[in-house]
Parts: sequence; structure tokens; C-alpha cells
Amino acid sequence: MIVIGLFCASAVAAASLRAAAIRVRPPPVETQLEIPAFPAELTGPFSFGFRSLLADAMFLEAIQVFGGRKINQTLADGAGDDRRLARLLEYATDLDPGFAGAYRFAGYAMPRTTLDGQTANVIPAEQILQRGVRERPDDWQIAFVLGYLQAFYLGETQQAAASLAHASRIRGAPRYLGLLANRLTIEGGDLEAAEQMAQTMAEEASEEKTKQEWQARLLDLRMERHIRAIEAAARRFAARIGRPPRSVEELVRYGDLPGVPEEPHGKEYVLENGIVRSTAGPRPLLRREARAR
Repeated sequence: MIVIGLFCASAVAAASLRAAAIRVRPPPVETQLEIPAFPAELTGPFSFGFRSLLADAMFLEAIQVFGGRKINQTLADGAGDDRRLARLLEYATDLDPGFAGAYRFAGYAMPRTTLDGQTANVIPAEQILQRGVRERPDDWQIAFVLGYLQAFYLGETQQAAASLAHASRIRGAPRYLGLLANRLTIEGGDLEAAEQMAQTMAEEASEEKTKQEWQARLLDLRMERHIRAIEAAARRFAARIGRPPRSVEELVRYGDLPGVPEEPHGKEYVLENGIVRSTAGPRPLLRREARAR
């Protein structure tokens, strides 16, 4: 019986160790496409006429990295994937400067809202998109995405207005882009414009995960609009009553807020020590204060 017991225990331990080994085992080498150690201007001449094919390979690997990226990560935890994604898309567009799909994907996929309330990979995305506007003046979506990043991640409203105005003049662009450009010039970028642009980006996204991420950003923009409305109501209440409101419901009772906004994530808004927040998570940072990287 002792021998049988030892045998069973050993079998269980072996199975457990095997399962653990499978979890930590690196993927097969043949499934990993490494970024060449040489810059594209050196690799290109040695591609023997296959620059576009090599660019496609880099682009497909970028899609794989994006698809495998975890959604809820801190800035530090996701930094490795951020750098790899940026490098792959830079390489793809260096090899094939006319690769419109890679430019658009960079704008959709690279910016990442982090678990600790920051926004990663915006500056590299902006740089890739700026090149895309130069190389593909016929593609309105590239200039449109650039304008979105400039306005609502970087706070560069005048540059964003110029990008949207440029996009509006390209054949096939939606007619309202000119109006959005004008609104940015006059008002400095409001949340209604941001929501309309995010809605367009969600509709234009070809990858399902990209579409889901833009839909998530759209919910964040709606949450920010609600928070600002509650903050304005709280200021009116405090100026009139002489103390901060105790709850969102109190603002409604005193007539400073028409009603309790419906939190777009299915959660609720609360007032704590005069600060408005959503129980859904950290408040999105929409401008340079997000420390975009």
C-alpha cells in the first residue's frame, strides 16, 4: 500500500509539473518573427525585390502582438509589447512607405489606456501617422486619426484642426470633417467632437479588437462628459449653499443637476470629499497630462 501511495503521489506531482512547464514554455522558435537587427534602409537593399513582402510580414506580426496584448495592464507591465508594436510598424512603413493599412493600424492600435490612468505609445503613433500623411496624401483616414490623437491625447488642437482640414479635402472623406476642424479651431476641442470622432474610428476599424477598443474609448469619453457636468453642478451648489454636496443625488434634489447621469459602463457616479468619480475605474486622461509615451 505504501508503494502504491508513493506511486500515485509521484504521478500527481509529475502531472502538475508538466502542466506548469507547458504554461511557462516559450513558443516554438519558428512561430516568432524577430525584428531585424539592421535598420530598414540597410535591410531593404538586401531584400532582393521583396521589400513589400517583408513589410507585410512585419505588419502581420504587429497584428499578432496587438491581438495578444492584455487589455488591463499598467504602463510598466505593457511597455514591452508597446515597444515591440511600435518597432514592427515603424519597420513595416520604412520598408514600404506607401503602406496605408500599416499607418491606419498604427493610429488605431498603438495608443493604450493603462490600468494606472495613463496613455502609452501616443508619441510613436503620432510620428508614424505624420509620415503616413506625407507618403499617402490620398488617404483621408490617416490624417483623420492623426487629428484625433493630436486633439484628444496630446491637446494640440491647432495641429489637430489642420490635420482634420487636410483630411476633409481628400476624396472620399466624410463631409462633417470640415465642420469638426472648424470646431477645433474655435472651441479648442470639446468632448462632443471627440465622441463623434471616436464613433467614426470605431466604425472604420477593420479589426474586431480594434473596434472594441475604440468602443471602449467612446464609453470613457461619455463618462468624462458626465463627470464634468457633475463637477460644474457641484461648483454651483457650493457657491449657493456654502458647502460641498454630499452626493450626486443631492445635486439633483437641489436642482443643480437635471438628473443622475447613466454611467456608460453600467456602474455609478459618486462624490467623495468633493471629488467626482465613477465606480467603473480611474478617470480617463484626455490630454498631455496623461503622460503619453
